[in-house]
Amino acid sequence: MSAPLIDQEFRTRRVSALKKRLAESGCRLTSQRLAILDALVNGASHPTAEEIHSLVLKVNPTTSLATVYKTVDTLKALGEVQELELGSGRNHYDAVDPISHPHVVCTQCGKIEDVRIEGSERLIERAAEASGYQLQTERLEFYGVCASCLLAKS
Repeated sequence: MSAPLIDQEFRTRRVSALKKRLAESGCRLTSQRLAILDALVNGASHPTAEEIHSLVLKVNPTTSLATVYKTVDTLKALGEVQELELGSGRNHYDAVDPISHPHVVCTQCGKIEDVRIEGSERLIERAAEASGYQLQTERLEFYGVCASCLLAKS
């Protein structure tokens, strides 16, 4: 089952929460950082740093790619961004839902979507019990062809 669509009210609250977390951590809320937060939450689903940078340049042309990476790294350290390493050579970021959750990835177009699977939140506990490991994190991704690519093939 796909994740429910996130409405604009949720996105607005999420950007506000990220601003608050950055301020509480001692970061200044510069126009560059604010534009990065907006691009992370309101831009493309699961953007790369380069995609975030491209969006930010439209409203703040002096922002460097290094500033994007530093801001994303700060948000990751605060637990507010999930980094997805999907083997494409470019990491993707999820600031809308930073808690670890399953994703589906299209092998044709590269689209990434959240997917809700009942019981998936207990997978790390079950894997720890079965293996005897003290697990710290998990990633669960499914790879296939999305509906749009399937339609384009027919």
